[in-house]
Amino acid sequence: MKNKSLAFIVAMVVSGLLLSGCTGTNYTGFKALEREATEADTPPKDLNLEQFELEKVLLVAETNGKKYYLGQGKQGHPSCLIVEAAEPYFSHSGCTDSIQGEMLRISGPDQKSAVLVADRYDTKELESSGLTKIHPNILVVAN
Repeated sequence: MKNKSLAFIVAMVVSGLLLSGCTGTNYTGFKALEREATEADTPPKDLNLEQFELEKVLLVAETNGKKYYLGQGKQGHPSCLIVEAAEPYFSHSGCTDSIQGEMLRISGPDQKSAVLVADRYDTKELESSGLTKIHPNILVVAN
């Protein structure tokens, strides 16, 4: 009788562990968003990001006169890429519910693309197509 009870308990524990892996995603967000926000992490106000209810926004890269922010809502959804240009007209953003791979590709009025990728995504193909990696999660058209 003890062996049947022990086998039943082990089966229940294993089943619970297997099911917990299937019921949701283990995605916790970008590693880059693990630090605390500072005053420098405030994105441009005129991009109307209020509709996305972002829990956190951080400045993660600067290049070619632009600032690149990562934003994320509760439980990692949505994920947003915000590009602030020196000239406000050229600032733009985009958000996605995607959690893996190439998550989002945006371009602003200047027709310069920016690509948001998940942590640990292999960007070799994107880089060989002419994009430049400026951050582990962001690639841009450099010229």
